Amino acid sequence: MKNKKYEVVLFDLDGTVLDSDPMILKTMNILYDKYRDGVRTPKEKVYYFSGPPIRDTLRNEFPHLDGEFIFQEFAKESRKLYKSHIFPYPHSKEVLLKLKQEGFKLGVVTNKLHHLSEYALKCIDLTGIFEIIVGFDDVKVGKPDKEGVLKAIDYFNGTPEKTIYIGDNKSDLDTANNSGVDCALVSWGPRVLPKEIAPKYKIDSYLDLEGILYE
Repeated sequence: MKNKKYEVVLFDLDGTVLDSDPMILKTMNILYDKYRDGVRTPKEKVYYFSGPPIRDTLRNEFPHLDGEFIFQEFAKESRKLYKSHIFPYPHSKEVLLKLKQEGFKLGVVTNKLHHLSEYALKCIDLTGIFEIIVGFDDVKVGKPDKEGVLKAIDYFNGTPEKTIYIGDNKSDLDTANNSGVDCALVSWGPRVLPKEIAPKYKIDSYLDLEGILYE
């Protein structure tokens, strides 16, 4: 029997478990048309909105509007698009189910709100795979703060040494480093990782996951 290198496997959500880039891009363009006279931020930049707290991004993009107002507008418009503009990544369900069957403790730590995280997973038929979801509203401080990851580790009675965090951007690497856990960054999204970014692992497909989780 293969020896497990890790016991707890935690995932970022947007850009890692689910492809929400089409939804985020469509939502932002709706808001630009309504509240910025149609002046749109290029999609190449919008792709990097995935990761940091969306409230911070919206304040930067719409500094002339009340922060809570534009956040609620984003929430309203984006929710309409979940079923049509969010997609799973290739091989995600089969691999995640296999990892669950092999006894890995799977969780999500995200800057997305908890109820929206659950809804997004339901939209791509991944409900029930992750034992815990730590959303932005489940912590006092969002990623890259360590609170969410440590909360998930504590839920599983795990240790940082036996935990890995899997994400898709520098914020996720910072989250892992701040939490004292190893990190794997994925390459299947449109975000290009700077050369100086050096996670312990880089993976190109869900099919590569088992190769980094066992000795």
